Amino acid sequence: MLMEQKALPNVGELVIANISKIGKFGAYCRLPEYNDLEVFLPIREVSSGWIKNIREFIHEGQRIVCEVVFYDREKNTIDVSLKRVPAAKAKARIRSYNLEKRLAGLFAQAAKTSKEENKEALASIALSEFKTYTELVSNAAENTPQFAASKLPKRFKEALLKALETNRKKRRFVVSYIMKLYTYNTMSGATELRKLLGEVRDTGIEVSYIGAPRYRLVSEDVDYTKAEDKIRRAEAIIKERLTKGVFEIEKEKLKKAKEDILEEI
Repeated sequence: MLMEQKALPNVGELVIANISKIGKFGAYCRLPEYNDLEVFLPIREVSSGWIKNIREFIHEGQRIVCEVVFYDREKNTIDVSLKRVPAAKAKARIRSYNLEKRLAGLFAQAAKTSKEENKEALASIALSEFKTYTELVSNAAENTPQFAASKLPKRFKEALLKALETNRKKRRFVVSYIMKLYTYNTMSGATELRKLLGEVRDTGIEVSYIGAPRYRLVSEDVDYTKAEDKIRRAEAIIKERLTKGVFEIEKEKLKKAKEDILEEI
């Protein structure tokens, strides 16, 4: 999959971060949109409240949305904050990131179909003209003058429009639940929860951290019943595996998405 890789994030920017290592004073994270650039999440920037055990708030392998708050050019280090990002903005940022990933896949599909040999050069043209795959596909869907005047090869444009039309017909259903999950296991509770959340992700569900002890579970499928079934399987796994703790789950009301071609892909 061809994804745009940026150089360095700007202070104040919201970034997708994957937690790679947790220490006493904070966590090290990798930024997938910046060539897995390593940044640091200080413990004071994890939550607004007092933190006794940082692992009750974050865990290794977790994907979060952070704000870039400090950049030391001399030491070449970057600090980020989790607590400064409102849940709504974090959700929107992850949504746009996932959409860009899906459209990068659509781009690669069109490149393969059109039998373009130099896919890197093709991606370079697309991103120099449209900046993101989201903007490219949006212009293609609306057949804008910018898309018509693009230097992208004609056969690729035709392949992209065909792939776009094919994917438009595949309607996707999204269900979202808010989960409250907590363990009374004081000895190995963090390990227990990490393993549990890993099993939930293995069912095909996207798990995002809201704030201890709340998580958002998002299930997506071309069939609504199957999307709900994934949640039910995850629910059964948690009930079976959680020895002593609290588990509650409630369906989240999602705003009806506007009729947008990008939302149908």
